[in-house]
Amino acid sequence: MKPIKACLQDEVWLHWKKVEQIPDDITQWRNDIRDSLPSNIKWFVAEIEEKDLEKTYIISSDDWKNLTQTFKLLDVVDALNKGLNDDKIKNILAKRSIYESNINGLDRKFTLVSPSTEGNFTIIEGNKRAVALQSLNKLVGNQIYLGVSNKINNYWWARYSR
Repeated sequence: MKPIKACLQDEVWLHWKKVEQIPDDITQWRNDIRDSLPSNIKWFVAEIEEKDLEKTYIISSDDWKNLTQTFKLLDVVDALNKGLNDDKIKNILAKRSIYESNINGLDRKFTLVSPSTEGNFTIIEGNKRAVALQSLNKLVGNQIYLGVSNKINNYWWARYSR
């Protein structure tokens, strides 16, 4: 990932809330993912580079296992292209259709975490949208939020990217 600038965690959370349409006054949301992040995480706005694709994983949530055993983003794209009949696939295809007609029709700023700016990277917000964009070969060049901590390898939601 190419870091562009440092940012505050509050900026990341505000963006996530906007994407999920969570009212500003709600403070308890996605605590299962957010609360277990390492306390020493540093946040950046970064740009996805071609070399990052092989090192990018979807969130380590077992409800993705019927699409991939590796949790690699590129393997999920391959599963999408095989035409599996699955609710996640249907949702991703709907998002891809929106991106095809209007690249800005859905948010393209996802949230990833990593032990370093070199990877491996785990998408913790925006998995389906990221798969949809990559299936169109339009993920590289997108700006994302990247949380970096040397303790990410102990983070439950990144366990398949170790």
